[in-house]
Amino acid sequence: MERTNWKMILPLAAGIGFVLTGFWGLLLGPVAAVPIVSWRRQREGVPADDEDQRLAAFMAETLAASAPKKPAPREAARPSFEQMRVRAAQLGEEALFEAFAAARLALIENGRDAQAAAVAALLARRLAPGEPQAALRRRAAAQAIGLCLAAGQAGTAIGVFAEYVEERAELRLAPAQWEALGRALLGTGGFMQAAWALHAGALLAGDALGAHKRLIEVAGKAGEAGEAQVALKLYRTLLGKYPDSRYAQFARDNMKLEEKRLVTNRDKAGRG
Repeated sequence: MERTNWKMILPLAAGIGFVLTGFWGLLLGPVAAVPIVSWRRQREGVPADDEDQRLAAFMAETLAASAPKKPAPREAARPSFEQMRVRAAQLGEEALFEAFAAARLALIENGRDAQAAAVAALLARRLAPGEPQAALRRRAAAQAIGLCLAAGQAGTAIGVFAEYVEERAELRLAPAQWEALGRALLGTGGFMQAAWALHAGALLAGDALGAHKRLIEVAGKAGEAGEAQVALKLYRTLLGKYPDSRYAQFARDNMKLEEKRLVTNRDKAGRG
């Protein structure tokens, strides 16, 4: 009994499919050929051949796997925060309003658009200067920081915070957002701002002892990083704000260690 010549049929079907339908014909042609040929064999009374069927399936899979893949469309590169900041500073007055309106529209269409929120926060600093319009720009900043943190764009969140650092006490962030921002700042070596954010988040959450612990934690990290002066400042902040804290003695002991470290460093620098 004559076997079906799949080695000839399937490549031919792929070629015909490509001519008729283009790229996807390379896959659809062989896939369509298998049932058609099998149906004709059954109609002619030729019994199904298991070996032929396995060969047909194998070759169809092989052709599909070897077909050229369409390249995935490239997403436009997201600008860095510094690029956004520079562009926002360079816009003229008319372009400034247009850019702000575009950013706000993007946020209306997609309430989780972190990049649009960051742009809006940068532009709001120029569009709403002074105290009378402070609520608008602070709201924009808080929204941008929250969305950037949620989107995993901690660097942009830090950048927006740095732009608004003088108004940080007025930014309406949730405790978890202050905590996340503080951790991100801590990871970049921004110890003083990290301590402020972590401390603020704990206080907002009603965790007074946690607020003490955050100051101690960041002071310790600063000391480990060789920032003895920063560590001392944070220990003094704890003692000044919370003289009766359960961590007060710990802070005093560590201050002595940091002071010794400072003296040692000065002596080494003098001998060098």
